[in-house]
Parts: sequence; C-alpha cells; structure tokens
Amino acid sequence: MKRIIPCIVLLTLLLACKKDFVVSDITNKTIAINGPSNNVETTANLITFWWDALDGAEKYTLQVVKPDFAHMAQLVLDTSIATNKFKLSLQPGSYQWRIKATNAGYSTAFQTFNLKIDTTNNLGQQLVNLLNPINNFTTASRVITFQWSPVISAVKYELQINGGAVKDTSITGTSLTCTLSAAANATAAYTWNVKAINDISQTLYNPSPFIVVIDLKGPNTPGLTFPANAASVVDSLSLKWTRNSSDVAYDSVYVAGDSLFSSVLNQQVSTQNSLRISSLGLSPSPANTYYWWKVRSFDAVGNPSAYSLKLKFRLTQ
Repeated sequence: MKRIIPCIVLLTLLLACKKDFVVSDITNKTIAINGPSNNVETTANLITFWWDALDGAEKYTLQVVKPDFAHMAQLVLDTSIATNKFKLSLQPGSYQWRIKATNAGYSTAFQTFNLKIDTTNNLGQQLVNLLNPINNFTTASRVITFQWSPVISAVKYELQINGGAVKDTSITGTSLTCTLSAAANATAAYTWNVKAINDISQTLYNPSPFIVVIDLKGPNTPGLTFPANAASVVDSLSLKWTRNSSDVAYDSVYVAGDSLFSSVLNQQVSTQNSLRISSLGLSPSPANTYYWWKVRSFDAVGNPSAYSLKLKFRLTQ
C-alpha cells in the first residue's frame, strides 16, 4: 500500500494539469450579432460592429470588404480583437463583413453579412470617428496632433477640447496640432471631440469623447544606499539605491571621475534598483582617488526625477 499512495497523488496531479490546459471546442458554435443587422441600409457613416461574447473564445477575426467577398475590390479591414465591439468609419457604398471566433485550438466558421452606406448631404445622422491620440493616451509632450476620419459631404470640422474650449471652427483637413497649457511638474487630463459641418447640417459630437493625459510630473528623487560614501569596494559588488516612486520605469546611473561630473566615464540604464560595478569597466582606484556616482529615475513617458545626491567610492583589487 505504501507504493500505491504516491501513484495516486501523481495521477491526481496529472489530471489537474490536464484540466488546466483544456481548450473549449467552439467549432460548431455561432456568434450572436447585435449589430449592424444583415442587409441594413443606413446613412450613418460610423458603424459599431457589436456581438455577444462567445463562451470559450479568446479573440475574434473581423473582416470588411467592398463590395463583397466573391467580387472583392477593396479590403477595408482585417483585424483580430479580444473585445466584442469595434468602430469603423465607412464611405458610402456596399460592403460585406464577416466574423469568426478563435481560441488556442479551435475556431468557428465565418458568419457573413451585408451592409450598405447611403450617400447623403445631411450630416445629422453621422459621427466623426476619432483616431489619434487614442483614448486614454498618456504623453509627456504638450504638443498634440489630433486626427480623425474624413466624413463625406463635410466642408469643415470643429475640434473641441475639454467640453467647451473650441480650438478651431474652420479646419478643412482631418488633423490639427495644438499646444495644450499643461502645468509643469503636474498631470492633466483633457477630453477632445470633433464634429463635421457643411452648408446645411452638422454632425453631433461623438458621444464618447477621447481622453489624452499630459504627464509632466517626474518621479521622486532616488536615494543612494550602497556603498557608503568614500567606502572601498570590489567590483563583484553592486551599486544600490532606493526608488521613491511607484511610477519608475527605469533608472539612469552615472559614474564620473570627479564630483562635478565633467567627465562621465560610464552611463547605464537599469530596470532594477541595483547595478553590478563590474559592468562599468572601471579600474582599481589609487589611494585617495575616487569614483563619483549618482542616479536619476524616469517614468514610462520619459519624465525625469531630480538627480540623487552624489556619493563617491574607491575600487580596490
């Protein structure tokens, strides 16, 4: 009986591992489509493709062609997404679109639908498709180029920032570069939206404005922890410091032969809060001769912290 128990335990573990890797067979399943309906004709140019999430699916392949898959003149879209909604701005014309679900081992059959966008000069039922910066984009630059899809029959566009500050009411193209008034050493979020205008009508603003975040606030100053100032160390050890912010993406380590850092001997980037001294290519220091080092932290968009205090160390054999 003593030998049976380990075998039972091993079998249980194998079964548990096998269960973890089971992939649902979705081959015969179909996706419930919420919109657009098959054969729909609309004057709306911004189409939301929307379906119910399929149990067992990991992603969806969405394809749009013009006029149809049997006589394709233009591939408009071929994308793979993990969500169950996708917005696309379409010009007037006849289209076919199809969708299938996939996972690590299986896929459903494509389901194909027809769609027609009618020509109209009335923009009242249309919306502008916002492109860039993408929603919730974060940057360390105040200079932002806003871009959107063109709308047929539009003569000009109006860009709105923060729900009321209209930047320009006579944009004839589909982009505008603006400098936003974000404060130094601070983070500010802006909403932006666009509407299209012609001589007889105008679109509504998109009901879901995009957000762009301007982050000009750098991390807190790092603190040097090892070696102690003026200590003698060997190159098998590491320089160490503390990160005093949670948003640090990397640190830049500077080593010089003088306290003014007029001659930087080595500069390296570290994603950890330590760096092997042996990677710096330094030679053992003569008596009373030191290397100086300091650290600066950077966040994900490149904002720097202040430099740390400068400390010195002597490298021995």
